[in-house]
Amino acid sequence: MLFILWGWGCASSSQNGNQQMPNNSAGNFSGTFALPQQKAPPSSIQSIQLHPKGQPGRAPVLSLKSGEHLVLSFDYLGEQSKQFRVEVSHRNQQWQKSSIGPSTYLDSFFQTYIQNSKSSFTNRPSYQHIEYEFPNDQLRPVVSGNYLLEIYSYDGGKLLFSTPFFITEDEGNIETRIEMLYAKRDDGRPLAQPFTTYRYPQFVEYPQFDLSISFVQNQFWGRMREAGFLDTISPGKLNGHLQRANAFVGNYEFKLLDVRSFDVDGKQILEYQPGITPPRIILRRDVQKLDTNPRLFGAVNLGIPLDDRGSEYAEVEFSFETENSIPSSANIYIVGHFNNWMVNNLNKMNYSAEAGMWKGRTFVKQGQYAYKYVLATNNTIDDLSLDQGFLSSEQEYLTFIYFEDPDQNFDRILKVNRVTKR
Repeated sequence: MLFILWGWGCASSSQNGNQQMPNNSAGNFSGTFALPQQKAPPSSIQSIQLHPKGQPGRAPVLSLKSGEHLVLSFDYLGEQSKQFRVEVSHRNQQWQKSSIGPSTYLDSFFQTYIQNSKSSFTNRPSYQHIEYEFPNDQLRPVVSGNYLLEIYSYDGGKLLFSTPFFITEDEGNIETRIEMLYAKRDDGRPLAQPFTTYRYPQFVEYPQFDLSISFVQNQFWGRMREAGFLDTISPGKLNGHLQRANAFVGNYEFKLLDVRSFDVDGKQILEYQPGITPPRIILRRDVQKLDTNPRLFGAVNLGIPLDDRGSEYAEVEFSFETENSIPSSANIYIVGHFNNWMVNNLNKMNYSAEAGMWKGRTFVKQGQYAYKYVLATNNTIDDLSLDQGFLSSEQEYLTFIYFEDPDQNFDRILKVNRVTKR
């Protein structure tokens, strides 16, 4: 589920929810939810998604030799059709380029092109909708592992954006359970501790050395965490879990932005200004640690823009009222599916002394999205203290089994498992 507006990046995560952000000379922070290898698109590229065919919102994972396909889609804001070049690269578990070359991981060309697009029916602004499905005759990966998909402009050869996908061999059997731990944090939030049992295939000779287990919460790829405890006491089984100090926050919170319609509803949309281009939506204010309309929802089912070519974009204005303990000099950012959960200067909010609250705008296509506010202090992101309460949304957990193949000299993915937990 990829809706990217401005920036991509990542940093390590910790139990207390604070994420270190590297310095950026351009003034844009690297984010905390995506990978550092991912690149932000220009403002002319919007609504990027990559998912299994027929399963929008699901993680971009496909099984090797299964006949499954991934679908990449995005909008180019402009009236003229453009062509794009596609490249993929195989990556190791740490997302550096693999030691193997394209002739090993591809049974196709190293690069291919996207030439087809469909014009929107709206012109405020108008856009070209692009879809690209693979594997195909021009792009066909043949080994498992981590991959980075890169999209370039056809004319200038400039890298426009990049995003990860995963290929698994679907070998072995895996069971993952999530145990909730309470009274382990000072702020009262529970911890979610994943436990996994993997029955590995016979070709794995030294599981204690060559296998590893990693977990991801809510498809935040930059926060993938490797199991710190592994055992092979039972023959044919590998057991692993995250240690408590590295467990996920069990009730990670989101707010819901429902802009499937731009009509004023008196609940979330207070004002709609259709007379300007793009049209503008004014939202009801959000208040720190207060949610006037609490709802349980599955965040993994959000972040999917409407795919009707009549769907419009709007500039959405957010207002956020904080407690007195948050100074007006603080750095607050709004993040969500509409900017791929990225934190940088382009989605920074400004404090309005006249209104007594924070203001920020972002470009959003009609659809439903999860979002939240984060606080940045001394290059550290606090993505918990500005939440409204402890109402838990559905959390998605993915388990990846990596095999550091000693013979083929690259990191394979043998199995991927998905569970959800409220």
